[in-house]
Amino acid sequence: MRKTPWAAYLWPGLPALWIDGAWSGLALAVSAAALLDVLLLSTLVWVEWFPAITVKLGWVVAATFWLGAAVLALKERAKTGANQLESLEGLFRRAQAEYLQGDYFQAEATLAELLEANPRDAEGRLLLATLLRHTKRYPEAEDQLRQLTRFETAARWQIEVNSERARIKKLRKAAKTQPTARIPEPSEDLTDPIQLPVAAPPDQARAA
Repeated sequence: MRKTPWAAYLWPGLPALWIDGAWSGLALAVSAAALLDVLLLSTLVWVEWFPAITVKLGWVVAATFWLGAAVLALKERAKTGANQLESLEGLFRRAQAEYLQGDYFQAEATLAELLEANPRDAEGRLLLATLLRHTKRYPEAEDQLRQLTRFETAARWQIEVNSERARIKKLRKAAKTQPTARIPEPSEDLTDPIQLPVAAPPDQARAA
């Protein structure tokens, strides 16, 4: 969900136009501008347009309209935010279940969807780092941990981050020190045929 500046809620229709690009939001914003223009002109310039009581009533209607539009927009934002939070929580739980089942490919795809919707999801990014460690993609795992430490809530996850970094460091060190298998020379290859001495022909043997 696109983040909406609080100032947008001061103008009717602007939040819907800003977030969704809705035509209804544009129509409401233009109507509000027209109403405000008419009231200002009839109050400050052409006061003979409408009776004073009509102008005052118009300002009451405009104020009520402004306030009502702001309240409705804020309620819609809260509802949308709650739905998005529930959706993100569902994605995380699904990714967690896929990870525990060993389906790393699908779990990574689900986490990518989660982090695209909310790049600052700390739990999702930590789980992705753990998954990358399990699949031995250590540089990518460390990069996810670095991004996690940039969050404002990084201190909350410091123990988990340090633990993951220690595991990655240990695994990388073990991978470097693990002896590699020596490739046998052709003569040492057990699959090579054994070279037996060739026996001399019988006539040559008797002549000898």
